Amino acid sequence: MPVIVFVMDVPAAWSQEMIGGRQYNSGNQFYHPLNQRTPPGVAGQWAALSGQVQPGYIQPMKFSLPSTGTLTFYAGGPDQVIQKTSPASIGFGVGYVYRVKISGMPEFPGVELYPTIELIDRLHPPAGLAEQYPIPVSFTAEDIELVLSGRMVTKVVYLERPQTAVPAQFDRQPTQTITAQKNLIAEADLLGRPMLILRMGGRLPSTRGEDPAFFGNGAPVLEVNSPMVKN
Repeated sequence: MPVIVFVMDVPAAWSQEMIGGRQYNSGNQFYHPLNQRTPPGVAGQWAALSGQVQPGYIQPMKFSLPSTGTLTFYAGGPDQVIQKTSPASIGFGVGYVYRVKISGMPEFPGVELYPTIELIDRLHPPAGLAEQYPIPVSFTAEDIELVLSGRMVTKVVYLERPQTAVPAQFDRQPTQTITAQKNLIAEADLLGRPMLILRMGGRLPSTRGEDPAFFGNGAPVLEVNSPMVKN
């Protein structure tokens, strides 16, 4: 199973925050012993219980597909959706697990996949500028090809530390691939501040509807210009 870490690059002036008594640039493995095989939702619960995230905070997100296509965001059921064309901006609540459908991709005609996003932390941009600094989530052609070949892709997006960041600009998010034997979350925690866990496999919703939890537990999904997006 490929296990992938990818990094987000943001201005260093506000990327390091003291939250819940923990200096995030210390690399002290806050999420250890959690790993990529921990059931979805546990890392988000840890974050909520630790007090490191503001309850009810809506974090702006920016989703993208290999080129064009449709992103469907579920807010607790198959009929409670927000549908957008890639790239798409949306707001997720910190501490929750979300189901997303990706479809309509010209590179993969007829393909529909249902990854999950577990949002475990938030950014701390300057006041009033939250929408200018979304957390990016990229579904690449390589990711989709791996899933279609029967593999499982897990990613952790982390906010890099200025002390160890690569001093360069990238056209796409830089990605590090590590073996499935390593602790993906701990590796990301050493390099920066883990923000979310993306899991993508071949699981599809049941046509008989016997798994209501498939689409999530009703966590908030909002347009990013909602007044609930606040610092």
